[in-house]
Amino acid sequence: MKPAERNVIREQSEHYQYRPSNSGAQVFLYPEWLGVYRYAAGYTLNRGPLDNFLLFFIRSGRFSIDLPDRERIVAHAGDFVLIDCYAPQSYRALEPGEALWIHFNGVSARMYYDFISARRGNVFSTVNSQFAVNRLQRICAGFRAGTRMSEPVMARYLTDILTECAGVPDDGPADESAHRYTMEDVQDFIVANLSRELTNDDLADMAAMSTGYFIKEFRRATGTTPHAFVVNARMDAAKRMLAGSDASLRRICTRCGFSSPSAFCLAFRRLEGMTPLEYRRSMRDAAPGVGREALSIPR
Repeated sequence: MKPAERNVIREQSEHYQYRPSNSGAQVFLYPEWLGVYRYAAGYTLNRGPLDNFLLFFIRSGRFSIDLPDRERIVAHAGDFVLIDCYAPQSYRALEPGEALWIHFNGVSARMYYDFISARRGNVFSTVNSQFAVNRLQRICAGFRAGTRMSEPVMARYLTDILTECAGVPDDGPADESAHRYTMEDVQDFIVANLSRELTNDDLADMAAMSTGYFIKEFRRATGTTPHAFVVNARMDAAKRMLAGSDASLRRICTRCGFSSPSAFCLAFRRLEGMTPLEYRRSMRDAAPGVGREALSIPR
């Protein structure tokens, strides 16, 4: 959907609306509106109470924020802004900019807001902002593609986002990589997208790093290279399919991202010391009751 608000650049902006199921509203955090806006200088919003909370990340530009019983706050690029929309609020774009935003609610939304605002205030930055931003982008991407995530998955991403916002720089161990959560996000993406081509350049773009720096940080966080992690993840998924289904080698290759059955068989024999079909037979002999119903592979 395209916005109709004044001083929002319509062609470069998008927003979406979501209504949770009755059970989802009782159990989960959930989005109500979300999107990406490009603003012209002078964009102004003065709004009375809404029954939700707003979190937005400023990609570029500056905003002035006016909240009840607070002095005016100026937020800059790289800041998160958290607003209790149950109270009146006002904000203004002081210069052209862009923000990724989400209005959210749910059974624990008030507790998250109270905890974060008491600890961090209403405008703050995080050490691992890309971790939260990637999850916001994933939720938006699902709406954009017309393939909305399930309510439990959206709730998990919202919980990740708010948990990251609740942290402070000295919460983690002193020797912990500043990019730990970004690397975990990349690992999650790899495991969920094994059938896709997964190049170092594409994964580095996702992490918002140069390719060389990404490889170095990934190895620091995981103890292995991105390429080795991808190969191992594909092999683990293939082994689960071999043990838990009657899928053909060609189908396993398609689902797990191997270029061909012959390449898969060569890699499998090198790593496991047996062919894929020999592995399947050995697993069936060890667990004769295992069949198709045991299959559980990321789609």
